[in-house]
Formats: sequence, structure tokens, C-alpha cells
Amino acid sequence: MPLNDENKTVRVLLVDDHALIRRGMKGQFTLEPGFTVVGEASDGACAIELATQLEPDVVLMDIDMPVTDGITATQQIKSAHVTTRILALSAFDDDTQVMGMLAAGADGYCLKTIQWEQLIAVIQLILTGGAYLDPQIAQKVARMLKFGAVTAEVSSSSIQQPILSNREREILKLIAEGYSNQEIADQLYLSLGTIKSYVRMILNKLSVDDRVQAAAYAVREGLI
Repeated sequence: MPLNDENKTVRVLLVDDHALIRRGMKGQFTLEPGFTVVGEASDGACAIELATQLEPDVVLMDIDMPVTDGITATQQIKSAHVTTRILALSAFDDDTQVMGMLAAGADGYCLKTIQWEQLIAVIQLILTGGAYLDPQIAQKVARMLKFGAVTAEVSSSSIQQPILSNREREILKLIAEGYSNQEIADQLYLSLGTIKSYVRMILNKLSVDDRVQAAAYAVREGLI
């Protein structure tokens, strides 16, 4: 959804098992121009149902919830509604939750300590096709890559791994560590256009849509 389209209202679905948190966020959104809360869910099962009924633009998804957790809900919503953006909003940076949400197709992962203005900026980013990781989460993913800490819960040997060149693996590692295309170009002494071409090839080989999913795939499959 283009940010400069003044006629568009971002339709938000709030998913959290704490009513006070939902109430607080809904109150904030009523003061935010261009946003409207179209529904609330207290568990993942309800979130799946409401996402189907309401077709929101973005879902703010808690993870640790009763009935159905946020990871399962994210996976099912993304499978049925590929254009719906899902932003994980959690109080925890647990490894399993982080990688589970990314593997399920979440477009971003934020901690609940995020400032409101930054949260709005992140929502706008993912609505335009971007992806976001909280800096603390990005560091965690980078450490997992560095030390090869891929757990059995997020690893799968049953899927055939795509063949990446050494250069592609090098760029994928830098992507997972949070570097921008320009920063990667500067670090590897390559042109920005060349890096963009490499990134497109990596995404195509991994069959993923964005950089966050590429990093999650790399960790989950032990590619680097």
C-alpha cells in the first residue's frame, strides 16, 4: 500500500491475549490518521477466523497465546491471505519464537518495548513490501548464524537445499546480519547494482519474498 495514497486507510487487526494491551493500542490507533482497527482477537484461532472475515491490511500478532499460538496463526493466515502483512509484537526474544515466526512468514518482529512512532513507521515499511527486525532480534539472528546455533525445532533436512555460490552465501550472511544493499556493496567493493542482482538471485533460489525470510531460511536450513 503506497504511503502517499491519502485515500487509503490502513485496516488493522489486533491479536493479543491481554485485553488491556489491545485496548491501549486501539486507543492509540484512534489518534493516528490513516489507520483504523477493524477487529480484535484474544487467541490465534480467533485471529485466523477474523483475518478471513475482515481481510485486514496488517495484523499485529502476539505469539504466546491460548488455543492457537501466534506462529500457527501466522502460518495459516499467510497461506490463505498472502497480501496481509503480519508483524510479530512480542514481549520476548526467545530463539524458537523468533525463528518460528519468521519461518511462518511474518513480515517483521518487534518487541513490545518499541516506541509508538517507530511502530507506525515499521507498519508503513512492511505495507510497502519491506521487512523489519528489531535490532535486538537482528543481533540474535546474526549470532545464531555466526555460531551455527540452528536448533532442531527450526531445522529441516527433508527439504532439498538450493545451491548457492560462495559469493551468494557471503552476501546472504551479511543480509542476515542486517546490512543494507549499499553497506554490503561498500564492504565487498562491488557496485550497488551488482549487489541488487545478487540479492534477487538469492531470493529466487531460496523461493522467498524478502530479506527477512531469506535470513530465516538460511538459519533454518543451516545454509550458512
